[in-house]
Amino acid sequence: MSEETNAVEETQESYSSKVITATKKIGDEERQTSITYDFGANLEAAIEKFGEDVVMSGFVSKSVITAQAAMRRFMEAGLSDEDVQAKMDSWKPGVAMERTIDPVAALMGKFGSMSPEEQADLLAKLQARANG
Repeated sequence: MSEETNAVEETQESYSSKVITATKKIGDEERQTSITYDFGANLEAAIEKFGEDVVMSGFVSKSVITAQAAMRRFMEAGLSDEDVQAKMDSWKPGVAMERTIDPVAALMGKFGSMSPEEQADLLAKLQARANG
């Protein structure tokens, strides 16, 4: 079984030069290597260096992954498809979203994915707590 880690660190205030580190466990040995890569100092430089399509597709790919993570959190919290859409309508890539979760909605969302035995156990625990 192999394990991998990845790290990117800025070497300056700009995006220009980044140290990219990757770690890979191969058998019993863990290997790490680092490179310095110039992505361009700003958006214009990146577009000039790589082309608009490459820069845009990289932005969209990362944004899709970030959006999917937020959507999964909302589904886990028990939000409906319409509520997830409403939350995502105000989302902006790169801007942290509010993570307030309704505990009742989260419990209801999880309840549907539980086995009948797990549901019965949870209901018994809730009833016991309600009866004090």
